[in-house]
Amino acid sequence: MAEQIAKFRFKGYKIVESHISTNPEEEASQNLNVEFEQTIGVNEEGHNMRLEMIANINDENKMLVIKVKALGFFEFDSDLNPEEKEIFFRTNAPAILFPYLRAYITTLSSLSGVKPVILPTLNMSQR
Repeated sequence: MAEQIAKFRFKGYKIVESHISTNPEEEASQNLNVEFEQTIGVNEEGHNMRLEMIANINDENKMLVIKVKALGFFEFDSDLNPEEKEIFFRTNAPAILFPYLRAYITTLSSLSGVKPVILPTLNMSQR
């Protein structure tokens, strides 16, 4: 059976902004507020898509504040119909990029001398 190349492909990612601040005098609360933002840019003629995903994390007392912005780069075939594009852009692309963002946040927090922040996995099809 010949391999088929997917109509929607992940080309890579970059962390373009990373910030962590902690209070050295006090331990952060275990109750974390986690918010995500995302924007999608599409270049139809070039068949490219860019997903910007931002994670904002802080504890209830602001003893720990983390902000990370990641860009995911994708390309798609010209024969992708609008329904398929919607699924790929709204569900698949965030699901592909999120594990990189999640791992980066865990590494950033653990190397900063605070308790590692391990985000739960997310079901992107329910978002």
